[in-house]
Amino acid sequence: MSIDPITTEVIASRLTEIAGSMDYALYHSGYSPILRESKDGTAGLTDASGRIVMLSGGLLYHALAYEQAVREVLRRYPGPAMKPGDSFIANDPYLAGNAHAPDMVAVSPAFSDAGELLGFGVSIAHKADIGGIVPGSSGAAAREIYHDGLLLPAVRFQSTEGVDGAIEAIVRNNSRAPDMVLGDIRAQVGCTRLGAERLIELAAEYGTATLASAIDGLIAVTAQRLRNELAQWPDASGEAEGFLDHDGADPDRRLRIHVRAEKRGDVMHFDFSQTDPQAAGPVNLVETITRAASLLALVATADPAIRVNAGVAEAVRFTLPEGLVVSPQRPATVNHYYPTAHLVYCCVLAALGRLNPDRAIAPSGLGTGAVSIGFQKTRTGKPAVLYELLVTSLGGSTRQDGASIVAPMSHFTPSTPVEIVEGEYPVRIRSFDILTDSAGAGRHRGGTGYVREYEVLDDCTLTVRSSNHRNPAWGVLGGQSPSPTRVILNPDSAAPEVLGAIVTRSLRKGDVLRCEQSGGGGFGEPRERADEDVRRDVRDGYISVEAARSIYGRETETA
Repeated sequence: MSIDPITTEVIASRLTEIAGSMDYALYHSGYSPILRESKDGTAGLTDASGRIVMLSGGLLYHALAYEQAVREVLRRYPGPAMKPGDSFIANDPYLAGNAHAPDMVAVSPAFSDAGELLGFGVSIAHKADIGGIVPGSSGAAAREIYHDGLLLPAVRFQSTEGVDGAIEAIVRNNSRAPDMVLGDIRAQVGCTRLGAERLIELAAEYGTATLASAIDGLIAVTAQRLRNELAQWPDASGEAEGFLDHDGADPDRRLRIHVRAEKRGDVMHFDFSQTDPQAAGPVNLVETITRAASLLALVATADPAIRVNAGVAEAVRFTLPEGLVVSPQRPATVNHYYPTAHLVYCCVLAALGRLNPDRAIAPSGLGTGAVSIGFQKTRTGKPAVLYELLVTSLGGSTRQDGASIVAPMSHFTPSTPVEIVEGEYPVRIRSFDILTDSAGAGRHRGGTGYVREYEVLDDCTLTVRSSNHRNPAWGVLGGQSPSPTRVILNPDSAAPEVLGAIVTRSLRKGDVLRCEQSGGGGFGEPRERADEDVRRDVRDGYISVEAARSIYGRETETA
C-alpha cells in the first residue's frame, strides 16, 4: 500500500509526539537522580518486527538495542504467548543488546482491536544498583558478566492482572537500593505502555495498513537519504585508531580500537578486525553498541538532519569478528562500556573525516565514565547509591569550537545538579568549575574540561570508572590534544593520591575525590586562531595568559 507524502509526514509528527510523551513520562516519574536528573534513559517505538521507528532522548546509541530486545521478547513469547496488556523487562546484554546490565529494557506490545500486533513501546534506562560486586553494580574488579549484577532474560513484568510480584521480589532481593530501582522500572514500563496506547489510537485513526505503510516509508526515506549522501562522496577508504589506557585487569597493557572505513558507491563498510581481542576487565563493548556508535558517527559526518531509525543500517556493512573488545563473547564483562563506545565513535569519525574533509571534526575528550558511591544509609535511613556520569567536552570542527561539558556521542548534559546531590546523599560538592588549559588548542579549540570535587560525609564505598588518563584525545590538522583526565583522592592533603582509571576503594568520612575531566581535541593550527577568540578565552578563564603566549603566540592581558 502506498500513501501520499503529506500523510506520511503527519504520521511521522504524531510518532515523534508519542515518543516525546513517553520521554516526558519516563523522566518525570523516575525515582533515581540518574534517571530523573541525568536523563540516562530513552523511550521510543518499534514496528511489529522490532525495527526502530522513533527514539526520544539523548542516547541514540540505544537504537539497535531496541531492535534486539524486541526480538528477544518475540523469541521467548511467540504468537499467543504475548497478549494485550503485557509488559516485559530484560537486562542481559548478550540477550537484549543493552550496553551493560544496569541498563534495564522495558517492552510493551501494542495490539489493534482486531488482535493485530502493531509495534512496541520500548525504553532503556540505567539503574542505580542491581547487585554485583560493588555498590552501583559496575565494579572495577569484574572479570565476567556474572560479576555485573542481576541478569534477566526477557520476562513478563506486568499483564492485565497487574505487576508480577515474583519478578519484583527477585529484583528487590538483588539490589542495594530496591525502592529506587523498582520505582525506575515502573516508570519505564509505564512510559512504554503509554507509547503502546498512543500507537493503538493512531492505528485506529488512520488504519493499520496506512500506519504500517507510513512506517515503511519513514525507514525507506532514511535509508535513501543516507545512500544519496554517500553516493556524492568519492570512493575511498580511511583508517583510524585509538587506545584505552588498560582494561582494569592488566594496568600495563593498553587496548587498541581500530577501524577501516571503505566507501563504494552508496554503501559504507566498517572493518574492526584489527581491534584487540576481548579484555579480561570490564571495558568490552557488545556488538549492538559498536554498530550503533558507528552508525551515529556516519550520520554526523553525512547529514545530522537524517532521522535515526532502522533505515540508517541499510547502507552499512560491518566486519566484526567474534571475540574482540568491540564484539565480545559471553561471559565477558561489559560494565565499563562507555569509554570504549565513545572511542569507537571518535575513531569512526576520524576515519570518515578522511573521506569527507568538509565535515571533519576533532575527537571529544576521552575521559568518560562514572563515579558510584555506596552508603550504608542516607538521610532516609536506607542504603543508597550515588551514581554520577563523568562527561568531557566536544572537539573542534571545521566551523566552530567544541561545546563544553557535554556527553560525547550523545551530545547532552547529564551532570546531576549540585543541590540534588547534596540534598539526597551525605556528600558535599566542593567544586564544579571549568578547568583552565584543559581544551585541545587549535584554530577551533576543543571544549574545556571541568573539575568536580566530592567530599563524603560518611564512610562509603567508591568505584571510579574513568578512562584515558594516559592516552588523551588527539587533534586534527595541526590541532593539539587536550589535557588527560585525572582522579585524585584528598588533593589538599599532605599526601594526595592519584587514582587509576578503574578502581574501587573504601572511603572514610571527610575524604575528598577530585575529578579533572578532559576537554575536547583541537582543530587546525592554534596560531591561526582569531585574536579576539584568544583574548576572550583568556578573559573567560578557558586558557591562561601563559598558554595564549606559548601555544597561540599572542600577548594578552588577564582582563
